Formats: sequence, structure tokens, C-alpha cells
Amino acid sequence: MQTSFADAILNIAVTGPLVRIDFGTATAVTNAEGKQDVRLIPSQQVVMPMEGFVRAFDTQERLMKQLIADGVLKVQAPPSDGVGSG
Repeated sequence: MQTSFADAILNIAVTGPLVRIDFGTATAVTNAEGKQDVRLIPSQQVVMPMEGFVRAFDTQERLMKQLIADGVLKVQAPPSDGVGSG
């Protein structure tokens, strides 16, 4: 089995019965002012049938719930956007 590394998912697109997931890796780049920035650069794409994507999502959701139950991850309240307050 081949192992690949990615820092983030950059995009998910549906094309007919296929789901295309673009991954990226963080890379240091120098901006116009000469300062170092970190940018996510596309590195690979995974194409899956819709059914496989749905099963993968279910697997990830179960793992997230387990990590929360084990205390590895903590649930954060969504940020307040100020709408409806005051």
C-alpha cells in the first residue's frame, strides 16, 4: 500500500457519480514584501465513487465521535457572528 501525506483538503467536487478530493501540503513561500508565508499547494487528488465517499464520511464521523468521547478532541461552540444579539 502506498502512503501519501497531506496537510489539508483543499476542495471536494462532485462530477457525475464521482467525488474528487484535492489534497494539499503546507509549503513556505516568500511573499512580495519578502516575508515568509505558508501556503497550501495542491499535491494529489483522490477520485472515489459517491458510495465510497459516503462510506468514508461515515467512518470519519464515527472516529470523530470516538475521539471526542475519549477526550482526545474537545467540541468548541461555533463563533458568535453577532446576529440576533443586542
